[in-house]
Amino acid sequence: MTRPDLSILMAAYHLRPEAAVAVASVLDRAAGVAVEVVVASDDGTDYAEVLPGDARLRFAPVGPVASGAHAARNRALAIAGGAHVLMLDADDALEGPADAISQALAAAAPNGAAVVPSIVRDAAGEAVRRIPAEGTRRFGFRAWGSAFASLHLIARRDLVPQFMPFRLIDDVLFDLLTLAAVGGTVPVAPGLAYRYQLRPGQATDTQGGRFDAEYARALGLIAADGAGFGHHARDASAVLRRWRAMNRLVGGGGARPGLGDYHRAVATYLAGAWPAGRRRPAEP
Repeated sequence: MTRPDLSILMAAYHLRPEAAVAVASVLDRAAGVAVEVVVASDDGTDYAEVLPGDARLRFAPVGPVASGAHAARNRALAIAGGAHVLMLDADDALEGPADAISQALAAAAPNGAAVVPSIVRDAAGEAVRRIPAEGTRRFGFRAWGSAFASLHLIARRDLVPQFMPFRLIDDVLFDLLTLAAVGGTVPVAPGLAYRYQLRPGQATDTQGGRFDAEYARALGLIAADGAGFGHHARDASAVLRRWRAMNRLVGGGGARPGLGDYHRAVATYLAGAWPAGRRRPAEP
């Protein structure tokens, strides 16, 4: 059996209708490449029942319930057979032309990874933010510090770590660790985009205090022994400190912002309109 070019890691928790949309968004953009979507249920149900009978779909064993996205992603990663991996939440989707994945893989090949732009969309499908901005060619730790949103890397399988046991920022740490492994800067994938869909009840629709506690814990781990970041430990800490500060600025560190309010506030902040004079230019 030919090794897939890409494994999509999909954790799913009470997202049976949404998962079908997410899977279709992958298969519709896989022209010219071999992909597999590895679904890891975290709600004890079999997602094969609601997804197409496509040989490109694989399923981690059903069983664990509410183990957390990090644990479900690790179950998917454990059986992923692709030369590259990319995570995709079951309530999000990929965007781009039919050969978008092929374009992204071509960009990742020389460096080992490429960052997939994120488009934050509201319930009506309107774009709230796009990270990075159109025309950005490379992206590194400094720019990541001003992203203030999940960004995912399409990366060579041998370069990615296990997901760390965090409930809210395991994906952030996974991508930053991968960024460190490839030298701290990557090309921006052309064509492909990650649709970050704002949805009531999603894991990030929660109190800012929960994020604050996870940022504090992650910073403590890096301070203690580097947490696998090597000589990029200082760069990773700088990103997490800025994200923690933005979380406190928007939600007071404990409040629960309205759906989408965080990203609207960030967009205003980066435009220099709120609070005035605090914008830091993004650089690779």
